[in-house]
Amino acid sequence: MTDRRKVLVAIDALGSILRQEIAAIESGNFAQVVTFSAEKARLSALLEKQLQDDPQSVSKEVLQGLKDLIVRDSQHLQQAQLVTAEIIQEVSNTRKRHSAAGLYGPSGAKRDNSAIGRALVDKSF
Repeated sequence: MTDRRKVLVAIDALGSILRQEIAAIESGNFAQVVTFSAEKARLSALLEKQLQDDPQSVSKEVLQGLKDLIVRDSQHLQQAQLVTAEIIQEVSNTRKRHSAAGLYGPSGAKRDNSAIGRALVDKSF
């Protein structure tokens, strides 16, 4: 196989993985997204080596198409990461609101956490 052909095969394979990952993210199948990581890394390293050996083996248009897919995939991954962080924060806040944290002191006695505290009555006349 010629060097040009090898580069095109690597680009097609990486593009295919990126499209599959984008589809998995869009459908909410995050378990599948994890499976693409190793293959993306392998194909990226292979393609990088091939392009270092022969930078003229593929046209700029083909590389631009791959770059567009990479950017789109990156945006999807970043958005998924932000949403996941927001969900984790919301679950954490909900657990704190519904936990017994802070209700009991070090001795195990219940703390007085009333919002208004006890009303003091002035008994001196």
